[in-house]
Parts: sequence; structure tokens; C-alpha cells
Amino acid sequence: MSQYPQWFYRSISDGLKALWVLRLPFTPSEELIDKTEDIWVQSIWSANIGWDQGLDAIRIHKAFLRLTREAKEWPAPRQLLERLPDRPPRPRLPKPPMSEAQRKANRERLRTMIAELGLHSTRGDHRE
Repeated sequence: MSQYPQWFYRSISDGLKALWVLRLPFTPSEELIDKTEDIWVQSIWSANIGWDQGLDAIRIHKAFLRLTREAKEWPAPRQLLERLPDRPPRPRLPKPPMSEAQRKANRERLRTMIAELGLHSTRGDHRE
């Protein structure tokens, strides 16, 4: 399965091994587990996620942990995807630095636009 990153294949393989030892109803036989692993890797990889090791390896692990707690029979790959936790939010970018001259120019541009639209500011012109 060289077309998949090693971290991804290993994540799915380790999770399936954890499920396999539980011997849930409909668990694949030892002879079929390698093929089952291949199908799971293909199926999960094809989900439109854009897998990233730094973001997703721990999510896959957590989803498999949930499956080991919740599954009453051998699950389908879809059930793993349904249990994937959300990715952590991306850090927010800092506000771009703005000089006092830029602030003043922006305020003047806004005043001009408001005047061109025929609107009247409710804030007044006391803020400079």
C-alpha cells in the first residue's frame, strides 16, 4: 500500500488491531484481516478530508478509541469517520500593525464614502 503515507496506514492498522482483539460479532477472520486493512485504508483515505499527519493522526487514534468503547459489532469505515473529532481551530492571525497616519487616512476615506452615499454618521466628528 505504498500509495498511502506510512503514518496513515499505520494509524488505521493499529486501530483495526485494537478492534480485532475485541472479537466483536462479524470480526474478520485472521485470514481476511490483511485484506480488511487494505480496504479500510483505501476507504478512509478516499474521504474528502485532505489528511495531514500533524492534524489527523491523533484524531484517527481518538476515533478508534471511541469505536472500541461503542461498537457492538465489527464496524464499517464510515463509523470511524463519524467519530473523528474536529480538527483544532487554526490560530488567529494577529491584527496587522497600523500607524496613526493610516488610521487617520482610513477615517477620512470612510467619511468621504459616507458623504458620497448621502448618509450621516451618528458618531459625530469628535474622534480624531
